[in-house]
Amino acid sequence: MTSVQEKIQDAAARNAQLLEGLHETDSAPSQLYQQINYLKDLDTQIRKTEKHVEDLKRQTASELKEHKKYSESTFRRFAHKASGRKERFEEKAAKEEREYFDAIQEQKTAEDQLAYVRQLKTEAEISKQEYETQAQRHDSLQRELDSLYNAIFSGHTPGLPDEDAKESACTAAKQHVQQVSQTLELERHVLFLLRQMSNKLQDARAHLCDAHDASQMDMFVGGTFTSMQKRNYLERAESSVAQVRMLQDQIRQLKPDIGDIGPMNIASGSIWGDVIFDNIFTDMDMHGKIKDSEAQVNRAATRLAQQVRDGEGRVKAVEADWRTASEQLQERRKELQQAREDAFTRVANGETIDTNAGAPPPEPLPNAASQDAPPAYSQN
Repeated sequence: MTSVQEKIQDAAARNAQLLEGLHETDSAPSQLYQQINYLKDLDTQIRKTEKHVEDLKRQTASELKEHKKYSESTFRRFAHKASGRKERFEEKAAKEEREYFDAIQEQKTAEDQLAYVRQLKTEAEISKQEYETQAQRHDSLQRELDSLYNAIFSGHTPGLPDEDAKESACTAAKQHVQQVSQTLELERHVLFLLRQMSNKLQDARAHLCDAHDASQMDMFVGGTFTSMQKRNYLERAESSVAQVRMLQDQIRQLKPDIGDIGPMNIASGSIWGDVIFDNIFTDMDMHGKIKDSEAQVNRAATRLAQQVRDGEGRVKAVEADWRTASEQLQERRKELQQAREDAFTRVANGETIDTNAGAPPPEPLPNAASQDAPPAYSQN
């Protein structure tokens, strides 16, 4: 029959490997949990955006139908002209033209946002697979270690109070690591979203800068091509800002206390005013609106940069807490292992373990002579 001492010696190397593997993968379950919730949020966002895109497609089709009524109807034009309402016809045509192109821009912005959320989901799926692998390894190691110990220890062990105390301390340390890990993964994810916001806001600033340059050229040189180029840059800026707002909504769900970065209204001109009735006055008005948009986005970028720095500070602080908690857990595991090895050594050396030690005292027998004693229960 294999002695306890021999069992300990046989399991010592594997025990050390299991403890080291658990230390390496302690954060994996929290990472996986955070990533699963993130993917759920992205799926919700995708469904919401897909519906929004379909609604906008129907709206664009409706606006196109109305637009064609005036742009392709010779009869309507002639009828308005014959009745002396030519200006009225042009106003309606301009209105339908503007609403149609506004609908196209809104649809394009929503489609860009949908593509971006789908890209985020693809990247998140890759990370989730990595976390799953590590979490599965962690679970496998934990099960093997539990099996190794449960062969000898299981719950309360009378006569070995030191082992019970170390086991309780180890359990508490493990729970603390899990709590800190969850906080850390939350802060890391918030920082990831803040940095995504920063990237998209930089894109918006770049597009606004291009629109600013095109607007200046439009004032001095003019031309349909320059006006259309300016509108294209503004549409791109609006698309980027829409993605910033979407990311900001995700952050608010995780940390409602993070402040707003302020308004980010992108100038939007009308195809009728910018192209059909293009002149120095409309160009100057549009240039002023673009400058206002640049000022708003720059202020938002400054606020966001501070939020990124704050997020980095929170991550560093929680990382320090996690390292401390992880080191404490590793130490508690070692102490528990040592207590168990000490107990086995005592048994192997022939010491008798009092299995009644540490057990609660027996209930006193009822005293029939006592008037204050409760009646005894009868057992049938």
